[in-house]
Amino acid sequence: MKRLAGMVLFAVICIVAFVHSSWADVTVMRDYVMQPPAMVVIPQDAPLKTSPETIASRGLRILVFGDNGTGDANQAKVAAAMQTFCAQNGCDFGFMLGDNFYPAGVRSTDDPQFASKFEKPYRELGIPLFAILGEHDWGREGKMYNWQAQIDYTRLSSLWHMPSDVYSVTFGDLQILALNTNALPGSREQIAWLGNELSHSPSRWKLVMGHKPIYSYGYHGDTDFMIADVLPLLCGKADLYLSGHEHNEQFLMAECGLPLLVSGSGGKLRRERIKGPHSLFASDQLGFSYLQVRSEELTVQIISAEGAVLFQYVIRKPGSEIPER
Repeated sequence: MKRLAGMVLFAVICIVAFVHSSWADVTVMRDYVMQPPAMVVIPQDAPLKTSPETIASRGLRILVFGDNGTGDANQAKVAAAMQTFCAQNGCDFGFMLGDNFYPAGVRSTDDPQFASKFEKPYRELGIPLFAILGEHDWGREGKMYNWQAQIDYTRLSSLWHMPSDVYSVTFGDLQILALNTNALPGSREQIAWLGNELSHSPSRWKLVMGHKPIYSYGYHGDTDFMIADVLPLLCGKADLYLSGHEHNEQFLMAECGLPLLVSGSGGKLRRERIKGPHSLFASDQLGFSYLQVRSEELTVQIISAEGAVLFQYVIRKPGSEIPER
């Protein structure tokens, strides 16, 4: 009888432990799926140096780069090239496509990496830089990093902007939707938000950015969950998808006609220049990208760290997309 009672007690303890463990896991997952999406309107929430009259006459000019947070000579070289390029051509604001701090994000808002890997290399640009989280900011190999500190740092810097891990930026007829691809494919809330924004946005131009690419030819390759869950939402509604993750520069085209930009050589570089069925261009040089947005066309340029224009593509409204090299 005592043996039976002991077995029953053991079974009850196991069930309670299992239920508690399962509940705890769900709680942790819900906590890190994502923060509530934020909305940024320029210039109210992020003042620009460029006058509205200048932007109206020459269009909006946007810097794009990713995988930059190394703190080494490669990052410094690309930062200097961007500063020179912007001084010559004009830049109104920029997008950082994740992996802002190698190898494991930041510890707090006081982490000296904010100074060495962000403020110092990009201070002279003097433009708002909108950042998203890469896996080196978020967490890897089962360990979570303090990604919340990157959101919180927004209050402490005039250049750094990450109002949430998922957010939108609107300027006139342009809307940019910033994703946290680290939380996908499990983040049903994020997928629903993205679909709703793309379906109901009145903006003429709609761009989406996330750290992980959809298609890619390189070390990481295609991202299956992006193809399955995100691409169907973008086709026919978004004008361009921006990503990093691969340490090179690529321009690709999805089957539905959606242009895809991979710009991940802002600090890291992997010497591979591979083309595949979706490729229009691939480069294994350090560099960055540059967008020029006008009412009727959006021009994408890929620029080397030496300042050379390696590739150009023009997306025209309505519907005509004409490549130029």
